[in-house]
Amino acid sequence: MKRIKAILWIIVMFLLMAAAYKTAAFYLGGKTAYHKNGDLLRVADACDVLFLGTSHVTTEIYPMELWREYGITSYNISGYGHPMALSYWMMMNTLDYADPKVVVVDCYVMESDAMVINDQKFMHFSLDSIPFSATKVRAVFDIFDDFDSRAEYLWSFSLYHDRWDELKRDDFEVEYGQTRGAIFEVGLSEPDEFMIKDVKAEPINSVGVTYLRKIIEECQDRNIEVVLTFLPFPAQEDQQKVAAYAGEIAREYGVDYLNFLQMNVVDYETDCFDSYSHLNVAGGQKITSFMGGYLRDNYGVADHRQDGLTEWDEDYVDYQRYKINKIQSQESLQNYLVMMADESFSLCLYVDGESRIWEYEQYVNQVHNLAPEYEFPMLEEAIGRGEDYCLIIDNPGRTVTEYCGAEGGTTETSFAQITYKEKEDGSKGLYFGDSEESFVVERCEDDRIPTVQVVLINNLDGTVVDVQRFDEALRVNK
Repeated sequence: MKRIKAILWIIVMFLLMAAAYKTAAFYLGGKTAYHKNGDLLRVADACDVLFLGTSHVTTEIYPMELWREYGITSYNISGYGHPMALSYWMMMNTLDYADPKVVVVDCYVMESDAMVINDQKFMHFSLDSIPFSATKVRAVFDIFDDFDSRAEYLWSFSLYHDRWDELKRDDFEVEYGQTRGAIFEVGLSEPDEFMIKDVKAEPINSVGVTYLRKIIEECQDRNIEVVLTFLPFPAQEDQQKVAAYAGEIAREYGVDYLNFLQMNVVDYETDCFDSYSHLNVAGGQKITSFMGGYLRDNYGVADHRQDGLTEWDEDYVDYQRYKINKIQSQESLQNYLVMMADESFSLCLYVDGESRIWEYEQYVNQVHNLAPEYEFPMLEEAIGRGEDYCLIIDNPGRTVTEYCGAEGGTTETSFAQITYKEKEDGSKGLYFGDSEESFVVERCEDDRIPTVQVVLINNLDGTVVDVQRFDEALRVNK
């Protein structure tokens, strides 16, 4: 009897020590991986689509936008610099918890022989949030060939054990990401010169191609549909050849392939985050919307918005708040306009006739990018005459209203009745409903003159969530 009690006591102590270790390891560990993929296991079993690839996918595919527009349940398990081997093992680990209908794989860097990312923090960025399991052990032993690296990724306590003095509140109150694995890049750059050519595919014998084949074959063995992509960027000729060979692999396996380099989905003048590789959030919105329609039309991916998935609706509200906070934090008109190219918001834009904004073609292009299918005749007139300009975009109502110069009027929108008019002193007023308070002001509290003013509306509830005024330098007037 004493022996049994002793054994039970040892077991209890072991379990308590294991629980204490697990808790300490979590608090001491880096939290970046949890900010990106921390809620993956919570929603994995509901995801119909998984997205794999590098930062091109991370920054250009937004699962919560797919939910808003199409009711598609998905997760973005890509990551910065992911070699194809890491994409394969991210998929394999996720398939322990998920049963997707479609896996979308971007083929950028498939020509690489790399197994790991040179910057180790990005390896942790992807692997740290994956629970310990037989699949994770297989992944770590396949990717790494030395004891220290294997120990570091399987037993993260060995890496983070000395962080006691660095612990902050965020280590204990971890905020899991609201984006289902996506990351916004907010900025705008002029793209490098490039020319899309009719290049011929050349065979590539690489580690990346080997693991791309493993991804396709694993999915086909599990009856999961596969879509290969090559997302858009200012691609030089050597990269276009990689894209061409990805098409050959797709034909070999009988899977669909979307070579966005050969498609006119984005506008490189408004949608590039950097000059050579990545799109900004405005470009990502276009890619995401296109992908959603493609998956719906070609794979019958279900619209779950009426299926009682209240968790996804609640998470979308948090996601929308995340975007609002992101918008409110922008300091420049350039970045603000990048974020406003988003159909989940509506807006009113007022530009003083003496503003410098029209001196820069970039801003004209960005305003056009707010409603790409609209012609903006009044904008061209305002630029030519140097007149005041007012733009009202009602995305739920699918309407665009413009005013130029002294012209004014009242328009009905999905969020309010908007009246724009010239006041007795010659200044302009912008009124919502019966309010006598104008959103357009002549001077800010610090006596600076705002030349561009924006009112942003959240389409979820029709409320005004931000009012920003930009001075002559086109910076936010705080």
